[in-house]
Amino acid sequence: MAKFADAIRDRRKSRQRRLGFGAATEEPGPSILVGSLGAVEGADFSVLLEGDEDSVEIEAGQLWGMRIAAATLDRVAAAREAGAAFVTIWLEYSRAEALLDDQMDYVLRIPQTRLEDWDARALAGLRPTLVVPNVEIPLRIRGLLELRRIGQLTGAGLGVAVPPDVSAHDLELLRDSGVVAIMIERANAEEIAAVKARVADLPEHKTPRDEDLQPMLPTSRLGSGADYGT
Repeated sequence: MAKFADAIRDRRKSRQRRLGFGAATEEPGPSILVGSLGAVEGADFSVLLEGDEDSVEIEAGQLWGMRIAAATLDRVAAAREAGAAFVTIWLEYSRAEALLDDQMDYVLRIPQTRLEDWDARALAGLRPTLVVPNVEIPLRIRGLLELRRIGQLTGAGLGVAVPPDVSAHDLELLRDSGVVAIMIERANAEEIAAVKARVADLPEHKTPRDEDLQPMLPTSRLGSGADYGT
């Protein structure tokens, strides 16, 4: 079974600037993985609620994970034995021991976008596969700034829950902010396909040229009286 971390890593690598003058040997994949709550045909990955794995039909080889609200090490191990490639857990309800299963990929959900800087940096040390803050869609500027701040401080890929009618404009802003996976709740196969089509049609992400980025250097006034001699 393909690991969720590998799929996330592929999405992040696809955004890196290609070096060299040769032509690309392969077409880049979709910039954002589109997932569903429950097994939905066409989704890049599916998230099942704990206990649903026996009642939901999962296609062979499909990438899926389990949502566990109050995770423990035993419950994570049980999800892995059931075939889950990852678990989604809440920071405030889960035991720290739940992170000790080195064969499992972890998606860490935080209660709100606003996370203190020192907490975000400490979160990076846990090496999550994905960090999922609570972001309101349609995006507001404040939410966008906080989303980007968390991505920069944790260094992790970001995930966001979105409605089925998420706009192409919001998808573009999410992608440019480091979001590599979105999950749609209560979506059918047609809605999943429509979102995936919007992702595929997004314009190429353009980064500023190096010469456009001017460093901010401190300035000093002549005759200020400072003695620079030794």
